[in-house]
Amino acid sequence: MNRPCNSMEPRVMDDDMLKLAVGDQGPQEEAGQLAKQEGILFKDVLSLQLDFRNILRIDNLWQFENLRKLQLDNNIIEKIEGLENLAHLVWLDLSFNNIETI
Repeated sequence: MNRPCNSMEPRVMDDDMLKLAVGDQGPQEEAGQLAKQEGILFKDVLSLQLDFRNILRIDNLWQFENLRKLQLDNNIIEKIEGLENLAHLVWLDLSFNNIETI
């Protein structure tokens, strides 16, 4: 379940935001409970949805070394950065942000 940010304050990606997003987007019911108990390793995540969260700066994604799809649309990101370690990324959505230079 995607949890859009209710706050209007700009945010930077931190471990808490990423853990919450991974947990929300992971398996549900019994499989989800087991995954939450054992912990989900960021390196095992292939897809991550972080839309509508008032993210100002991309950060802390270095642990997602196998990420293939990243959705960062509808935030307030101004600069494309912090993606250099995502060697397997094939799909990136940065639409509806405040990016002026690509």
